[in-house]
Amino acid sequence: MPLGTPGTGVGLLYLAKVKDELPHVHAQSGGQDPIFNDTIEKFRATVAGNEQVLASLRNQVKVCPNSNCKKPCAYTLTCCNACGTSLEDVEVSYNDNVFMGFIYGIASGKFPYKISLRNETPDLLCFDDPLALSPCHLNCIPTSTYISDLRYLFSDPERGLLLVESLWEMSASVALQQFWGNPAYKSKILGDAPTPASADDLLELVATGMNFPPSMYQLHLQFILFPMMPFQYAMAKEGLHFHHGRFFPLEWLRKALALGRKVQLTVDDSTEISSIIQKVKDAGVDYNAVHSEMLAKYDQAQRRLATWNEADFECQVINGNVFDSKTETRKSNLDAKSLQAADTKILQNYGRPYDENGKPTGSYYRNAKRPGEVVNFVSNPKRFKMVTAAL
Repeated sequence: MPLGTPGTGVGLLYLAKVKDELPHVHAQSGGQDPIFNDTIEKFRATVAGNEQVLASLRNQVKVCPNSNCKKPCAYTLTCCNACGTSLEDVEVSYNDNVFMGFIYGIASGKFPYKISLRNETPDLLCFDDPLALSPCHLNCIPTSTYISDLRYLFSDPERGLLLVESLWEMSASVALQQFWGNPAYKSKILGDAPTPASADDLLELVATGMNFPPSMYQLHLQFILFPMMPFQYAMAKEGLHFHHGRFFPLEWLRKALALGRKVQLTVDDSTEISSIIQKVKDAGVDYNAVHSEMLAKYDQAQRRLATWNEADFECQVINGNVFDSKTETRKSNLDAKSLQAADTKILQNYGRPYDENGKPTGSYYRNAKRPGEVVNFVSNPKRFKMVTAAL
C-alpha cells in the first residue's frame, strides 16, 4: 500500500493510540474558592476605566480551526503548534488572558479557570500546561507583577534576570520533587534515569524558554521535561515547535540579561524583537548560535530518555495515515489528529486525578490578587528574590 511519502523521499512515522493508562503524577488538591466568583466579563465591569488592567485581560491570537484542538496560537504562526493544522486563512482575533484570570482568582471565562496546580507562593504560580507537549509540561508565571512578554525584561535586565531565575528554580524544583520523586513515573516515563543532582543538571533534559509573541500575554516560562510525546516530537522534527525567532531558550535569556546595561532598552509595544536580538548579538551573545545548539540538545535529550515502547501503542502514523502495528494494515476509520488528542489526554498529567466522568480536576490560586496588588514590571521598582519554594 502506498505510504504517502513526500517528494523529498523521507517520511515521518510516530507511535499512536496508547493501549492503557501509564503512570501519572497527581497535581496538588485545592479546596480554595475563587475570590471573584463570577466570569471574566463581569470582572472587566468591576475594573472599567482601569485601562492597564483591562489591557492585561486579553491576548492577540489566531485560534486553531481544528475542532479537536481550538488552541489560541501566536498570531505570527502559520500552523498550530499543538496539532499542526494550518493557520494561513485564520484571522487575528482577541481572547481572554486565562493566566491573568488565574492570578485574580476569577471563577471562569468560557470554561472554569481551575488550575492543575504544582506549586505556588505569593509571587509565583507553577501549573501543568493543558496543551502538553510532554507528560511533564509546566508553565510558571509571576503573580504579583504584570509583564506582558519577554521584551520588557530588557527594560531592566538585572531585575529581569532575577525574575527569570525565580521562574526556572520553581519549575525545576517541581520536576525534581514531584516527577522524578514519583517512583512509577520515574521508572516508566523517565526510564529510571538518574535524578539530576541540581536544577542546572536538569537543564540538559528540559526544553525551557519563552515565546514571542506569546499565546498568553503574561510572562511565562515554558518547562517541557523530555521525553516529548511521540506526535509532538514528530512535530518538532518537522520544525513546528521551538521556532527560530519566536522561541527564546532559557540559555539565551540568561546570557542576554546577564549583560545588564549593555542591553538595556526603552521598551514599548512597538519594540521589534529583532532589534533586541541584534543588540544582544552586538554585546556578544548570538541568538542563532544558541538556538542551533538548543535544537541539537533537544534531540539528544529525546534519545537519552527514549522510553516510548511499541508494545504500549496499538498504531503507527505514517505520513498522516494510521496503520495497525500488528497487522501493518491501514486503519482508514481512524483519524490521526483525533488519535493525537486522545493520546494527549491519556499521557498528560494536566488535571490529574481525573474525576468520575474522566474530566480534569483543578484548584484556584490561594494567593489570588486584587487588581491593585499586581504591579507593572516597567513602572514599579519592586525587586525579586530568587528562591526555591518549598513544596
